[in-house]
Amino acid sequence: MKNAALEQIRSYYLELLPFNKVLGIAIDLLDYDTGNAQVGFPMKPELIGNSAAGILHGGVTAAVLDLTGGLSALISCARYHEKAPLAQLNKRLTASATIDMRVDYLRPGKGDAFVCTSRIVRAGSRIVVAKMALSNLQKVCIATGTGTYLIG
Repeated sequence: MKNAALEQIRSYYLELLPFNKVLGIAIDLLDYDTGNAQVGFPMKPELIGNSAAGILHGGVTAAVLDLTGGLSALISCARYHEKAPLAQLNKRLTASATIDMRVDYLRPGKGDAFVCTSRIVRAGSRIVVAKMALSNLQKVCIATGTGTYLIG
């Protein structure tokens, strides 16, 4: 069940969410036991927010923090409902949503590619809180965030 649930989450994020394709998101880690998640994506012209500086758009930064925190929330959902059939998990995936999110922009989004990580701070039956961090490949932290998610 564990691997099937993680594959369902991966498929949902990469195949059914068009914006993630636009961003070029690759899922690098989904840890069922801890709820940790990691994604990566390359810098490309469509993601630039300041053309003079060539830096990542703040909205992209926020979106990537949110989607990575959402991955941790969905892992938590899969763990909480691990005895349920996969079809029920799929319903829960599509019924999940971000309730609240805070972003702290720490540095300009400079880099050729970026990595975002998330970890669960608190997980209940319906609400999950996650902490996220976005860095470039030189491990310079660009932004951090805290997200609160409603899981289906």
